[in-house]
Amino acid sequence: MLPLRDENPHPPGFKPKVTYALIIVNVIVFFMEVAYTGQFFDFSNQNAFVMFYNWGAVPACITGEYSGIDTGNGILQCPAISEISLLTSTFMHGGLIHLGGNLLFLWIFGDNIEQKFGKVKYLGIYLMWGVSAGLIHILGDTSSSIPAVGASGAISGVLGAYLVIFPRARIQTFLMLGFFWRMMHIQARWFLPFWLVFQNLLPFFIGGFGVAGGGVAYLAHIGGFVVGLGTGYIYKKMHSSDFTYGTRYGYRPDY
Repeated sequence: MLPLRDENPHPPGFKPKVTYALIIVNVIVFFMEVAYTGQFFDFSNQNAFVMFYNWGAVPACITGEYSGIDTGNGILQCPAISEISLLTSTFMHGGLIHLGGNLLFLWIFGDNIEQKFGKVKYLGIYLMWGVSAGLIHILGDTSSSIPAVGASGAISGVLGAYLVIFPRARIQTFLMLGFFWRMMHIQARWFLPFWLVFQNLLPFFIGGFGVAGGGVAYLAHIGGFVVGLGTGYIYKKMHSSDFTYGTRYGYRPDY
């Protein structure tokens, strides 16, 4: 199931500048990674190894269980202030497909959340989702030496909030089941839980509660989504009139 766009209009004149800025920053950081590693589709050489350990979220470094990681070619020391990596890691990606998938979801779902929260709050909450997802990932295995990178945790927060605030918004989706290809319009209240279950919950539990199983930090995605659900619920409670009395850009029958 590949989302292409959502059918959820903005107020006239609104531009999601923070969402655009987040996308641009992620792309700039990606090309900095390309310049440092000399790779493009997948960062897997020694330079990438050092880069991710210095700027990615390494649970063993953040919890202080280790001061350095044995790479097989010597001890790589943890950064002096490892906690900063909870933030820097949210702007790094492991390759082109990783980046493209994350930014597609941010492009589709981030603009409406920004419009509801406001630019400054949205930026702060987005970063909070990213850090929270990183902390939840660390709780899964505090002694792990595997660095976690990517905006997935923060974007999962966007998706969780979107599900609560816009459950009836339709998502134009390209569905592929073997030779069966079809364009569908699926409400967010069905699309997003499906994404959570089949892309994260099932792989997480089938993998024996593994953290970063198959190179994916499923627990960060699940944690970010749950925190996003809570944030969306609080927003909806605090702005109940927007969803009760009806405005052009508040409650609608298909909203």
